[in-house]
Amino acid sequence: MISTANKYALKLEDVCSHVGTFELKNISFELGGGDVLSVLGPSGSGKTVLLRTIAGLIKLDSGKILLGSHRIDDYSPKDRKVGFVFQNYALFPHLDSKLNLGFPLYIRGKKKKEVYVEATNVAQELDGLPNYLEFKPSELPEGMKQLIALGREKLNECNLLLLDEPLSQLDRKLHIEMRTLLKKFITDLSKTTVAVFSDPEDAIALSNYIMILDNGEILQYGETFEVYNNPINIKVMELLSRLGLNIIDLEIVGGKIFKTFSVNLPDGLYKLCFRPEEIEVSNKGLEVISQKSYIYDSSRKIIECDFKGQVLKLLVPKSTSQKFKFVPTNPKFFNL
Repeated sequence: MISTANKYALKLEDVCSHVGTFELKNISFELGGGDVLSVLGPSGSGKTVLLRTIAGLIKLDSGKILLGSHRIDDYSPKDRKVGFVFQNYALFPHLDSKLNLGFPLYIRGKKKKEVYVEATNVAQELDGLPNYLEFKPSELPEGMKQLIALGREKLNECNLLLLDEPLSQLDRKLHIEMRTLLKKFITDLSKTTVAVFSDPEDAIALSNYIMILDNGEILQYGETFEVYNNPINIKVMELLSRLGLNIIDLEIVGGKIFKTFSVNLPDGLYKLCFRPEEIEVSNKGLEVISQKSYIYDSSRKIIECDFKGQVLKLLVPKSTSQKFKFVPTNPKFFNL
């Protein structure tokens, strides 16, 4: 168990809350001080409801929220020492970038001149932002709005940082650049962080713990790569698969599949699941014929192929022939 003596540790015990008819149900987990948790799930799964409940923006129906040794669910949002970066950035349209960045200092009573100095210093740490300090939000590119929303939390006296879809508003090229910057920002800040994502690639890249949420309930929680490599069911594996999931219905007979490949599982009916990118083209393996192909990047393509009447999607080298064999490198078998 993680000690809540660490003032940045976060612990939820059987937390329930609701918005309209949607319910967050018995959420329990512990996150050590300085750790980063990604919350991943489909739209409407309760990810943002969870963040807002932790922040005190949604009332708790039952359960406990502890930050360090303090139970904070009875505190007002402003007294919880929780920083929140909203999906839409929550910038003040009438303020320039410097004052938006330094707003936490301004509301604590610092003079505008002092706020400008500290905001300018923080901006120097955020790539490209110093060039936009005189601009108002309506004049800013999306990436700069995100940097201001993030940079503001460096000046906020918070013990816990909550991020709601911090990369969702960005185009693909900027998205990748900002993900690298966000990783550095979180590492430098060294605060316990809970971040919501819809993209599994972002969730995996930025966290050391991950929670899979669906319909207001935790499906799986644990260290990021442990959950990625050992999903407890097909739903979890699908949510952690950016390119989709291949599923083949099969029967294990005499410890073999397709009468050829040995597996260390009891005989019976299974679903074999594997990600399109987790395969190896080989002289031995499952034989398929490509039916459609799409360029993925400069060296690879995605192909759709037929295998015993089931359509598979595979990520292969561009030079792969129409007919070939492959082996899943990280296959998972789920009982029917």
